[in-house]
Amino acid sequence: MMSQAEDRRQSLPQKIGIAVVLGGLGALTGYGMAQIFKDEGAPWPDVLAMAMAVALIAVGLLSAAVMATRPSSVPKGCGILQVVVFLLAGVMLLAPMYAPALATPDVVFGGIVVLLAIQTVANVLLWRRADEMLRQVMADTSVMAFWALQTALFLYAAAERLGLIETISGWGLTGILMAVYLLASIVASARRGIT
Repeated sequence: MMSQAEDRRQSLPQKIGIAVVLGGLGALTGYGMAQIFKDEGAPWPDVLAMAMAVALIAVGLLSAAVMATRPSSVPKGCGILQVVVFLLAGVMLLAPMYAPALATPDVVFGGIVVLLAIQTVANVLLWRRADEMLRQVMADTSVMAFWALQTALFLYAAAERLGLIETISGWGLTGILMAVYLLASIVASARRGIT
């Protein structure tokens, strides 16, 4: 049994680590947003994708920092798989916007396909290794996101068919999907007491 002083000593490095990560993420977010807004008139789907990518990478890095700083007596569980899934999702959202400066579109798309395959395997492993509470959070997230997106898609499609709104690109719809899914996962986690 650890004393309260030992508990406090172990939480101090964890708090410092989280503060450093948050500071770094703040700098990364500012830099990323400055890059995307440097050309006035950046399309909203790119801005949304950038925001989602930064959020996913931030969650992945924060999860990694928490996992690395917790006592060795605490089991790691599915933490590594969750970190991999978040980081890959963020990278895949950034790749179509920034990777073409480094490689041809065919090579970038091929890389995205490979990353998606790796993320799919990680998601399947995550589901198989998860405890009942994590599985329930994943299921709740999927249900909430499905119903919200189904309703929104129907209303959008009807308005588009009636000529009331313009068509949204697949890239824009993907950003909206990721935003709804991330929000649903936060709500599902909070409802189950996972923060």
